[in-house]
Amino acid sequence: MGDLAAVAYSSKTTRPMSSRDLESLLIEARAFNEKVQVTGVLLKHEGAFFQYFEGPPSAVAIVYERIKKSPLHHHLVELLNQPVDTRQFTRWHMAFTKAPLTTLQALSNEIWEMALPTLHSQQARSAGLALLLKFWESAQLGGTSA
Repeated sequence: MGDLAAVAYSSKTTRPMSSRDLESLLIEARAFNEKVQVTGVLLKHEGAFFQYFEGPPSAVAIVYERIKKSPLHHHLVELLNQPVDTRQFTRWHMAFTKAPLTTLQALSNEIWEMALPTLHSQQARSAGLALLLKFWESAQLGGTSA
């Protein structure tokens, strides 16, 4: 252990987010996270975010500090912040529980939907992945709690 760290949190949006807002967030986060070798998932459901991300501890700390300072959300609740043995995600994903309004958002959702069966079948499921799947399933049923 010690080569990788993971963080999971939930938060509330500070305002309604337009399709353009979400697209900007998606593009910026993917580019930055790829640069620092952080992978994970950002889920959005109505006025709530849930994010799980992982990578080298120093990179995870940098990404987390950026997230904490973001004006796009508030009421951040840290659910997990710990070393992990392996990555749960090899790429960065974003998913929406309502129909996406742009092609990029639709593609992001499609990739997430394709990954779900594999995530559900993982026997070595991390605590962060379990929280992520719980949020997704709750959002699909109409709730927003993690």
